[in-house]
Amino acid sequence: MVKKDRPKFPDSYIGKQAKEYDTSNWMERNQKNTTARCVELLFDSNLGPFPEFDNSELLVLDLGCGTGFSTEILLEERFNVISIDILSDMIYLFREKNIDTFNLVLADIRNLPIRENKIDHIISVSSFNFIYEDILDNNEKNKILQQTVEIFKEVLNNNGRVILEFYPETEVDTKLLMRYFKSAGFNGFLVQDNPGLRKEQNFLILKKEEN
Repeated sequence: MVKKDRPKFPDSYIGKQAKEYDTSNWMERNQKNTTARCVELLFDSNLGPFPEFDNSELLVLDLGCGTGFSTEILLEERFNVISIDILSDMIYLFREKNIDTFNLVLADIRNLPIRENKIDHIISVSSFNFIYEDILDNNEKNKILQQTVEIFKEVLNNNGRVILEFYPETEVDTKLLMRYFKSAGFNGFLVQDNPGLRKEQNFLILKKEEN
């Protein structure tokens, strides 16, 4: 299967690269539009009726928040937001904006410092692919993926939803990701916007089923 084109990101947003990310009009527009699409999919009725809560009662985890573009959209939707990124330079630029997030945390997606059943929903824009970016061994990749899925399950409330925007290398990767989530007790499906085009986007829509 031919690999599809995907956005070309630097290996790490550090120093100058972090500032270039933060001052890029294209990046800001893309991240904000994608986050708005994630919010739309969060309410998708194909996962069943969305709980009747006011958004201001819900705590959303913004995984891979970068310099705050995605968090800004979630706050506009009146969610309470915990924003997490692994890169200190991105967190530093986020803090300079004085965005009114519930909490801003420097942490790894694969090892979230969050209590069990604390989060109502998780949204991640353009970040999930990087959990094993530099890992070549498939067994190690699978181990990291399984560990990350289990952490999602642990921090989410029952019926909590996960929206992952990501760039699969092949159809096999997508099926593997879905298999791990389903084995951990999630239900869900894949949504593709603009399939087959350069601007194709893939969203995994998931719900943690009640224990």
